[in-house]
Amino acid sequence: MEQDNVWEKIKKGLKDGAATSMEKIEEYTKVGKLKIEELAARRKIERNAVDIGERVVELMNEGRGSEIESDLTVRKAVESIGDLKRELEEIDKKIKIVPDEVKAAKEEKSRAEEEPTAI
Repeated sequence: MEQDNVWEKIKKGLKDGAATSMEKIEEYTKVGKLKIEELAARRKIERNAVDIGERVVELMNEGRGSEIESDLTVRKAVESIGDLKRELEEIDKKIKIVPDEVKAAKEEKSRAEEEPTAI
């Protein structure tokens, strides 16, 4: 009888460990995908900054340095950088809530499994 109790504890421990592992895998997968989005946005920001720099040099070499602020290429790149920075803020917010979302999904699944099904 005591041996059955030990085996039940072992089974429960393995089941709990597997559930925790799956929860962490899900969390890290979601965070990983968001980090890839974040990296892509950062690369776009860098590319826009390079475009601005190239355009500024071009305008300066042409003696049109006073036109930098009104230059359409520069303005579009600056606007794009602003949009991308806002996107980065949203991604950061999403990354911060992933653990809570995963935990809530796990709890919801546990509740659904515990509820008896009516036939």
